[in-house]
Amino acid sequence: MNHQISKQITQPHSLIGLEDLLHIRERTRSKSGKKASKKQRKANRNKAKWSFAELHSFIDYKAVLNQSLAVKVPAQFTSQMCPRCGYISKKNRPNQGLTFKCECCGYTLHADLVGARNVAMRTLLVRQDWASTGILSVSPDVSDEETKAKNLQRFLELRWSPDTSPDLSVSGSG
Repeated sequence: MNHQISKQITQPHSLIGLEDLLHIRERTRSKSGKKASKKQRKANRNKAKWSFAELHSFIDYKAVLNQSLAVKVPAQFTSQMCPRCGYISKKNRPNQGLTFKCECCGYTLHADLVGARNVAMRTLLVRQDWASTGILSVSPDVSDEETKAKNLQRFLELRWSPDTSPDLSVSGSG
């Protein structure tokens, strides 16, 4: 399955942004035991079988074969940060639902698209730094915690606007 997914993702000469999902299983909650439905227990088993690390490694090596670049970016707050105004709050995702609604500016979109936009903006920022410095790390000479803090501060300055979105409307129907 991971080979098929990675093949679809890695197109020639592309920039691929991936959330750094290190320790993802420890960070996600799942129902188990008597309170979990049969459907939920089956979903938990399937989730346990899927290897994020394997998918990332397949994307990495296939990206190189396709003269592409795969970049891992921090996953912190990608689902809680408004891509339009930068406001971060758990309340932007009521009940961890599929709808994202910013409490500050009112921006509303499917939560997966918000996360994807935030990952895309972070990927472009890291790529921009790499192009100008030749180094993929934003701040290689400081501690890991300092790097995380500095990156988060820079990510908060990113904004998504309609100008940066491709025109997805269907034309020629009239």
